[in-house]
Amino acid sequence: MKGILKAFPMAFKMILTDPVNFVLSIFPTVMALALYLFTIVSAYRNSDRLVAFFRGYIYTSDQATFLATLVTGILMIFLFFVMSWTFVIVVGIIAAPFNSLLSSRIETKLVQKVYMDEDQSKALAQVKMSMGQTFKNEAKKLVFIGIVAVMAFLLNLFPLFYPLGVFLVATLVAVQFVDYSWSRRNMHFGECLKDVFKNIIPYSISGAIFLLLVAIPIVNAFIPALATSYFTVLFLYRQKKIELAP
Repeated sequence: MKGILKAFPMAFKMILTDPVNFVLSIFPTVMALALYLFTIVSAYRNSDRLVAFFRGYIYTSDQATFLATLVTGILMIFLFFVMSWTFVIVVGIIAAPFNSLLSSRIETKLVQKVYMDEDQSKALAQVKMSMGQTFKNEAKKLVFIGIVAVMAFLLNLFPLFYPLGVFLVATLVAVQFVDYSWSRRNMHFGECLKDVFKNIIPYSISGAIFLLLVAIPIVNAFIPALATSYFTVLFLYRQKKIELAP
């Protein structure tokens, strides 16, 4: 139980007091916003094509324009809901290599252990080389997440097993971000599993907190970076590598 709440101030501090970490935190969100904004603008600009389409079936231009405007409005509303449902997922995918670097920088600063070369050119080369491996790890996590998600879904079909389903999902949220620390240490599956069982209570409770935060619009856009910082701090604390303020 120790460290669940104490890790939050340090997690915020690691992001807000370091300019590089701050950029790594917001850049994926900005990229995702730009992507969605481009989609909306493109849909709006192509509304004239709808007018031309309807004119082929409706003789009066006013009626065709009205119908095209109505369809465009419905399409915008539909895109808004799609954005709401998928934004966190898109941010998470874009943020994967950035979060890996963010986690590494935070651990380096907290425990003074260098995982990347101090020479900028060499560090950049390391980042490029690690991006491929990071995406491979993300693919493996997605498969594992899919399996556990299906298990949680099946459990939620039965009211008696609701708590177990929520517990699995909350633990899974924590595992997604603790994995960055595991990967740096090249921990094998057995070691990772041992770490989960050893810290199952703090991982599941903190995972549940972030599960609730993800449900808050706008706030959820910044959750992947905050969760990366938080679980890096929590992992180091549980491994007795750092101390947190009382």
